[in-house]
Amino acid sequence: MTFRNTTLAAAFLIGIVFGSAADISAVAPTPKTESGSPPRFVSATAMGLPVVAEHYYRMLAKIRPLLFWMSRDNVGAARIGWLGDRNGSKGIELLIGSDPARAPRRINRWGYIAEELRGSTARTLGVMKQTDEESIEEARAMLDSAAGGTHAFKAIRASAANGQSTSDVLTLHAGSDLTYRDVGSLLVLIDENTSNGTTTTVHLPAGTRPGFLLALSDLISNPALRSVPYVYNGRFYALHVKSLGPASMRVNGRDYTNLMRARFETENKSTRERTPFEIAYGTTGALKNVPVHVIYQPKWWFQVELFLEDDATTF
Repeated sequence: MTFRNTTLAAAFLIGIVFGSAADISAVAPTPKTESGSPPRFVSATAMGLPVVAEHYYRMLAKIRPLLFWMSRDNVGAARIGWLGDRNGSKGIELLIGSDPARAPRRINRWGYIAEELRGSTARTLGVMKQTDEESIEEARAMLDSAAGGTHAFKAIRASAANGQSTSDVLTLHAGSDLTYRDVGSLLVLIDENTSNGTTTTVHLPAGTRPGFLLALSDLISNPALRSVPYVYNGRFYALHVKSLGPASMRVNGRDYTNLMRARFETENKSTRERTPFEIAYGTTGALKNVPVHVIYQPKWWFQVELFLEDDATTF
């Protein structure tokens, strides 16, 4: 398996980080719950930037064995964290995946990625549960074969500076089938692994963003942009805005009226492969640029929806 952009998206189920959900020019302390306790997931990023805002999501998954969709709600979760400091550095992290305790057949698919930009220098760090299935039958076979033994995870480390991007992909092995709640353990393994895996170095044309999340952030924060180029693991992509318009919806008994619904599409510049996804996000107040609803279909037979649910207790 290669750590290519489309595989990353399928494993993460959706790359949904964008914009600034908070004013990161004045760093806020790590958010607290209403009871004053720490948040349910403490940032595991190795980037070093403080968390200035975070939001949690409930996952609904759909599969289509034949002609009709079958769905199950609350099969996983997601968390988005916005990072920043007073010097103007910024970052975004995404943790998302299925929960084996709630998902059918105890399926365990998840990923974490963080990107930061400090001046003209960018870094990316990510890890994902290895997966290659292209059909429901292959997914079932992989679940059956993963009942015991060593479990493989893919990790990526990348940096960009002085018009050049370098990335290396590592394979990590764990004795147990770690879930998204164990992301900290895998990040430690990445940090301890000083040897490079498969290393790729490319020259960055002017205007190329050093990562998917940062590219999406630029599109959301600047509606005048309709397309931006970016690099991921030594491959070049473009992220396009296909449509954009006002929206409203009801989520978890709450009405959201000041929303923008955007349809995006990633394009692999070499293969011309395109992957669409859809996001409804806030346009005003505390939810400005914050996802409320996400739809992503990485396979013809598989679709995921995410719903904003900051008061969830099952993350």
